[in-house]
Amino acid sequence: MKRNPEDLIVSSGRRRFLKGAAGAALALPFLESLARPTRARAWTAAPGMPQRLVVFFNGHGLIMEEFVPRSGFTQGAILQPVATAGLASKMLVVTGVNSKVEGGHPGAPSLLTCAPVVANQHGITHATGASIDHVIARHMQDGGPPRRFDVAISGSTTSTSARTLSDEHTQVFWAGSNEHIPSIIQPRAALDRAFPGMTTPPPETPTPTVDAGAIRRRSVLDGTLAQFNRLQSRVSTADRERLTRHADQIRDLERALGTGGGTTRPPSSAPACSSPSLGATDGLSHARAAEFLIDTLALAIGCNQADVGTFKALDLEEGAWGHVSHPDLARTFAGENYHGAWHRASDQRLDYARRAFTAINQWHGSLFARLLQRLDQIDEGDGTALDHTLVLWISDFGHGGGHNADNLPIVIAGNAGGARLGRHVNYAQNPTSSYGNASQPGNHNLAVTLAQAFGIAGTRFGNYDRVAQRVDAGPLAL
Repeated sequence: MKRNPEDLIVSSGRRRFLKGAAGAALALPFLESLARPTRARAWTAAPGMPQRLVVFFNGHGLIMEEFVPRSGFTQGAILQPVATAGLASKMLVVTGVNSKVEGGHPGAPSLLTCAPVVANQHGITHATGASIDHVIARHMQDGGPPRRFDVAISGSTTSTSARTLSDEHTQVFWAGSNEHIPSIIQPRAALDRAFPGMTTPPPETPTPTVDAGAIRRRSVLDGTLAQFNRLQSRVSTADRERLTRHADQIRDLERALGTGGGTTRPPSSAPACSSPSLGATDGLSHARAAEFLIDTLALAIGCNQADVGTFKALDLEEGAWGHVSHPDLARTFAGENYHGAWHRASDQRLDYARRAFTAINQWHGSLFARLLQRLDQIDEGDGTALDHTLVLWISDFGHGGGHNADNLPIVIAGNAGGARLGRHVNYAQNPTSSYGNASQPGNHNLAVTLAQAFGIAGTRFGNYDRVAQRVDAGPLAL
């Protein structure tokens, strides 16, 4: 029987964000001029506590020698894009954490659930509990329906005939036992999910005799221009600039899909760098689609359309990273798929394969850096959306070819729940090894750390009996 983990949900407080009618049609950024105490059912972050959660995931691990920071917190190739963006001081790199329940590909559902997995008749495993991201999402709505936004880049992202939602490969986000949370893989669908009514139907959609949905499909900005103008006279100069920057960002997303409305937007006094600056395009490559999904995710979080967001790079799909260019890629993948090529890079430790996968992982790093940048561009008065969001990057393996879930690559960026950022915390004797010591902390400890950051009391999460390695209660010592 399917169930939700009601016993893990803690009810307390109300939502931080504006609940007035002005925000109903147009998703607004935080406006300090209009902020006032309101009675609401959802949770409110305590001062200094993260207010939202974003999880960035790539499967099959990373080339750990290029992930672990050097002396002085100098970044390797994979996290160099974050340093180049000037945001290294807003991230905490953690190594030496083991996934304690089950390793290998079948163990992926236990990564964030910290619970045993069960195989179906085809040998495919599923989780037996909710993942920590979903428990936090439920907590933020006092146990009510979670407000999530889940996107992914895959080989089918740019296919017009592919399904909008994907359950493919490395299932890590779960609402409960055998309740996988799929990801939106198509940019247009993601934008319409985040900002309903913004996009028009694809060309192949039959046009009804009476288009009753025409008003719904109009641009969000065009449909709410009157409300926007009324707000301009009610808020401070700083908030007017936030509104205009917000309008610019959504319009740029709209233009990138070729769905812009005809009404002229209010003149902008904000610097151009506040906008995603996507530019117009008739079709998105996989690389641009991934960037678009990242930008839409950041706006959905920053505009209070979701409490929890996730991004997955579905690595087994070559189309999801086929734009990566490196001289060793052809040799690495000669006669091999992604899975087999990873063995060459990791357990066989072939230099050319490691260089090729470093290039792929660098692209993951560039997407993660883009996510942080986009959140950091959203001004929320007392900081940016990044300052108010806990952003987690994690994979199911350390070095992927060995299928070992020790020494996981972990980054906590933005708001780390009080932990000091701009440094590397290591629990392993050798964080670049495929194998760690069983005495190292585990994914349970990471989950408790995340839970406590959002005000969920307790020192245990998941199952502590059916584990491959002993795990202690409590959070990570950060």
